[in-house]
Amino acid sequence: MTNFTDITRSFQELNGLAPEFFMEIRNDEDLARATAFLSTFDFEVKGEQPHPLDPLAELLTQRIVAYEAAHFPIPDPDGPDMLAFLLEQRPLSQSALAVATGIPQSTISDLVNRRRDFTADHARKLGAYFKVNPGLFL
Repeated sequence: MTNFTDITRSFQELNGLAPEFFMEIRNDEDLARATAFLSTFDFEVKGEQPHPLDPLAELLTQRIVAYEAAHFPIPDPDGPDMLAFLLEQRPLSQSALAVATGIPQSTISDLVNRRRDFTADHARKLGAYFKVNPGLFL
């Protein structure tokens, strides 16, 4: 049978020792405090796997992620951002991409710099070349 009196006492003691594990993240100052605590925790346990406090660290991580998602959302990339990213990751010049896809280099430049919209043909050729869904460019 669960002994809630012992659990309550243990929780209160743990909360007194490490309130950051249980803190509510309401603002950027709380976020900085929680992130610093989690970093210190990671350093102190030095990758000991598994660590008995890992479930508490995971709960804190979830609160950090939730706060950041709500206050610092990352927008989905659009076609120009995706093309620029893929060019940078290769690394690949616009000229080399033009030769490989048959899309003129000037058109690729216009697409990356948002001076021209992607057509279905551009998306199909780029998707085939980069081996990604063509819809990423549209």
